Amino acid sequence: MSYKNKAWNNFDVAHLKSFNTEVPVYSPSVYREYRGEIFTTYHSVDHPIHDLLPKEVNIHGRFSRSYKGVLRGLHYDDKTWKLVQALVGEIYLVVLDVRAGSPTYGKWESYIISERTRDQVLVPPGFANGHFALTDCIFHYNLFYEGDYVDENRQGVVKWNDSKFNIEWPTDKPILQKRDR
Repeated sequence: MSYKNKAWNNFDVAHLKSFNTEVPVYSPSVYREYRGEIFTTYHSVDHPIHDLLPKEVNIHGRFSRSYKGVLRGLHYDDKTWKLVQALVGEIYLVVLDVRAGSPTYGKWESYIISERTRDQVLVPPGFANGHFALTDCIFHYNLFYEGDYVDENRQGVVKWNDSKFNIEWPTDKPILQKRDR
């Protein structure tokens, strides 16, 4: 079958165990052949996240490149949905519930996302997320929010090794920026 005849709106859905259906994991349809591969990361009509998002949202796409050993996060706010994916390399992703009063407050779950699987994780508002680069990597994320973008100076930060949450990382000496220390 040629990729031109491929159905691009197929996304298998699973969920991070701790959070039931609140944190979905999407596996997009990937067409692989001798030249490489092609896949859809997001479609404004067909992606299943639209059943979860507010009707009127701004969409902001970003890429970050990290070298092996870099840890970014844990960052959060109360209005942004983040659809995250590793386009190149392999990432250890952590999702932490920081919603006050939530029955899963303080629970966290980790997930390895990579270029091999193309899996996407949808991190809802009120959940902190951070990732550790297991290899050199390129991380892609679409941000969905109403109103103004919640920039760095208005985001919450949880220290990566905060003893209150006991998050297990695959390192104890990550490369960090000042904000994440």
